[in-house]
Amino acid sequence: MPLPLRVFVLISFLFILGACRFNRRSYTELEGQAQGTTFRIVYLDPQDRDFSQSVDSLFRVIDRSMSLWDSNSVISRLNRNEPAAKADTHFGVVYEQAYSVSQATDGAFDATVGPLVKAWGFSFKKGLPSPTAREVDSLRQLIGYQKVKLAGDILTKANPRMELDFNALAQGYTVDVIAEFLHKRGVRNYLVEIGGEVRTLGTNERRLPWQVGIDKPLDTPTEGRPLQTVVPLSGRSLATSGSYRKFVVRDGKKYSHAIDPKTGYPITHNLLSVSVIAEDCITADAYATAFLVMGLEKAVPLAMAKGMELYGVYSDSTGKFQVQTTPGFVK
Repeated sequence: MPLPLRVFVLISFLFILGACRFNRRSYTELEGQAQGTTFRIVYLDPQDRDFSQSVDSLFRVIDRSMSLWDSNSVISRLNRNEPAAKADTHFGVVYEQAYSVSQATDGAFDATVGPLVKAWGFSFKKGLPSPTAREVDSLRQLIGYQKVKLAGDILTKANPRMELDFNALAQGYTVDVIAEFLHKRGVRNYLVEIGGEVRTLGTNERRLPWQVGIDKPLDTPTEGRPLQTVVPLSGRSLATSGSYRKFVVRDGKKYSHAIDPKTGYPITHNLLSVSVIAEDCITADAYATAFLVMGLEKAVPLAMAKGMELYGVYSDSTGKFQVQTTPGFVK
């Protein structure tokens, strides 16, 4: 699954000191590549178990359900309208969450926006020319979360050319699946991070809340990973969506990867990144995407109404970074 560069997780200083000291603390660390990005899982297990094989299995199961990069995945087969294709449990859970967030955000989040994402060059094919106004209008006929229904394991579409794309919340969902796997096995101190989407419980090896860093929204590479802020996080999830690194430049103009489903065009406002804290990671992931499209004026009151915290970074008229948050955001 394509990687949106969002947040980078600060595992506290003792993790960096070396394997000997790390092992004495009895925390286990798993890391690697999955879903087109990196993952890091750190946990304290009273039985000192190695869950690496189970984690690999969970990644494979979820990819077989929702990976657009797997031509045989459930979502790929449903997008092709294969008669024998049926939704599985994972697909169903993510579909329901996507539909719920779409309703709550008046369509700012829409899992059917994939054709427009492709047209603007943010999918499999890069370097495409910008779509014409006529092409955008034509593709908008394929957009609309209300036009796709899931009844049991049967997906129906108002137009067979419509497609679903769960990339904006599938990694958050995977984080939740792995976190719940650990919890069911008695693990009460963990951090699960996939591609910057994070869920935590308990404390780190220093018996402090996990420290999660939010990247400074710089659109050019710099040495290291400059941080905008660091957030103590325990028992909740955090996800960030940003328009500052994933973009295309055409005719000297920068186009964000965040597409407004209502207009068919990339967002043009000055919001650079949105970080959302929620109870579970799929919720944080989906709403971060929606809030980036909506802009802060609409996003902040909605986040507060939904019991979430928001940290937004935007560029003012002079090009300087400014921050707006919900009142309860701890930083």
